[in-house]
Amino acid sequence: MQSIDIQMLPCYASTNKVGMEHITNIVNRVYASSEEGFWMHGAVRTTVAEMAEFTICNEIAVARSMGEIVGCVRVRRIDQGIGEFGMLAVDDEYQGTGIGRELIRFAEQKCQKEQLRKMQLELLVPQEGSHPAKEILENWYTRIGYQPVHTETIDASFPKLAEMLAIPSKFVVFQKELR
Repeated sequence: MQSIDIQMLPCYASTNKVGMEHITNIVNRVYASSEEGFWMHGAVRTTVAEMAEFTICNEIAVARSMGEIVGCVRVRRIDQGIGEFGMLAVDDEYQGTGIGRELIRFAEQKCQKEQLRKMQLELLVPQEGSHPAKEILENWYTRIGYQPVHTETIDASFPKLAEMLAIPSKFVVFQKELR
């Protein structure tokens, strides 16, 4: 594997339209694949404007290989003691190389430095039955120390996303103690 550099995007990167489109496209491609069947035709997981907003708020970390952005993760504080990562995405040709694990490790270390006690993630799953990609993710998150703590309705958390769902879904919230 090539050497990977992971850093938070500086706020001014939000004005780089090509860069924001690139990151948005990575997220949308990865989520289109891992959430196939969840969304109505034509729905996208995120927009360039939303990614720019997260970048302005200093919430987007990117992984670069030879200077090119190949993955990203959103990292933020959600309350006094809890950080959260989301929108974890690695470009197709780099999947399976450990970049996702390194992005999570980066997010956890960032939150530890900010004196947060726990890390959280939300996994979108069908309300009924299962989804193969989500089962793989759930097993992976559990292997790296995350445990399900509760479920939330998508309607309450993200009403705009809920309108685009093709099937009834929920979030399983996972947490991990940071040491």
